[in-house]
This record gives sequence, structure tokens and C-alpha cells, in this order.
Amino acid sequence: MTQNSSNAEVPIIAWHRKLLAAAAIFTILLIAMGGVLCVTQSIRSCPDWPGCFGRIIPPLEVSPILEYTHRVLAGISALLILGAAIAGLVRARSLRWIVFPPLAAGVLLVEVSYFGAIVVLHGLPAGWAAVDVGSALLATALMITAAMVAHARESHPTLPDRISFHTPLARLVLALVIIVYGVFVSGVLVAGKNSITACLGWPVYSSKLFQLDSLGTANIIRLIASVIGIPLIITMFVQVWSSRQERPAIQPIARWVLAAFLLEFLLQGLLLIFGFKVALLVAYTVTAAIFWGGLVALTVSVGLESG
Repeated sequence: MTQNSSNAEVPIIAWHRKLLAAAAIFTILLIAMGGVLCVTQSIRSCPDWPGCFGRIIPPLEVSPILEYTHRVLAGISALLILGAAIAGLVRARSLRWIVFPPLAAGVLLVEVSYFGAIVVLHGLPAGWAAVDVGSALLATALMITAAMVAHARESHPTLPDRISFHTPLARLVLALVIIVYGVFVSGVLVAGKNSITACLGWPVYSSKLFQLDSLGTANIIRLIASVIGIPLIITMFVQVWSSRQERPAIQPIARWVLAAFLLEFLLQGLLLIFGFKVALLVAYTVTAAIFWGGLVALTVSVGLESG
């Protein structure tokens, strides 16, 4: 029996697809809340772990509640990912894009949780903090991938179990995911003390931030990568729009990604005009998390079509 015919006999039922979708959504919420903790400087508001000031319920103050919410989201995400991994092994063992991502994401989330405890108890050097952020972004990308594949296979059970990037548009969106990942993760490495550059998002081209941040090679490379990434993103949207007749399925996702992209740069402009207000910073980093999730979803959708 061929791989394709074997895969065709493994339908994705609704509850399995919804479980994967829920896990993907909660991992996006998790990295968004991590960004909120960063911009509000609430990361070490609870001095102990896993409790908060030795209690199960945190004090009724904004910063401890934010940090504890992040921990709750991490716990829910872990349970959902574990459930998705078990469901994949039991129901869809031959589908690698359904089985492997939750397993890998589960390992990464354990790592992220460990780093979260170390941050609270001892603090993290910039290098390990970058590994922490990178692992969280990868875990999110893996769960989005599995959720998108499950959604596609529920509608088309004979869909081949592969994601391909042999078309120009597929290669472009894959390159963008890599660039955006590098820009987001490297912010931790170049940020100065009390700089929002360490928080999830594109570089904010502010002279005030440049004075705070490291002006070494790493920062220059990050700025260049972001400058290259922006026109590539615009090129991607132009190509998606020009192929709307041939690729109608990816248009809704592309519109959401475009909305997040435009909103993020609008917020960046507002930050430069009105200063680093907390409400703007929260909106900025949450939008960055949504943009990441949408870009990964778009990449997987294009890869499935190319496959």
C-alpha cells in the first residue's frame, strides 16, 4: 500500500481538528502575554514559582495578575498540546504533519516553562532569553502547522501528507517566516537595559532606543533584516493578490496578515509620536504575536497548495 493511499484512510474528525486549533490559539495567546509582561515590566512580579508570594491565587495587583495569567496560559497550552499529541498518536499515526508538531511543541513548551521558572528565581542571560523566545515562537509555529494541516485534511481527506515550497510564492513566504523569526528573537540579544527592543516586535526606529540598545554588529544585522523584510512582505501581498483567482483559499488568511502588518506599523508611528505609552506598547506586542501566527498559517497554506 502506498503512503498516499494509507494516508487517505486516516480522516481527521472535527474534535481532533478543534483540539489542534485550540492548542494553536492558546500558544499564540501565550507568546502575546509574554510580550505584555515584557512591555509592562511585569516578568518578575511574582518572586517565587509556581506560586505567587507563596499563594495559589496572586495578589490583586496588575503586575502579579499578568504574570500569573501567563503561567495559567502556559499550563492550558501544555494540556492542549499533550492532548493533541496523544490524539495524533492514537488516531493519525501515519500523518507526520499531524503527529510530529505536537510532540516537538510539547518538548519546547517544557523548555519554555523551565526558562520561565529560572527567570523568576534567578533571571536569564540574554542568550538563554533568546533561546526561550525562539522556542516559544517555534512551538506556536508547530501547533499552527498541525492545525492548518488538520483543517485542510478534514475537507480533503486524500490530500498528500506533505508541505512543499517549490513555487516562487511558497519560497517567498518561507523566507519571510525565517526573517521575521530572526528579527523577533534577536531583539533580546541587542536590547539595552529597560529597552522595549527585548519585547516581541519589529525594531522601533527611535533615537532614544538606539542610545539604550547595543550598537554592535548584531543590532546592525537586525535592522538590516527588518529593512529587507518589509519590502519582501509587501511583495508577498502583491503576489497573493495577483494570484487571487488561482489561490482563493489563502486570501482570507492573507487579509488578516495584512491587517496585522499595517496595524503594527501604525502603532509604531503612534509610539514615535506620543511616546512609549503602556497601552500602545501592549497593543504593539500583541499585534506582533498575531502577525507571527498569521504569517505561519499563510506559509503552511501556500505550502499545502504547492504540495
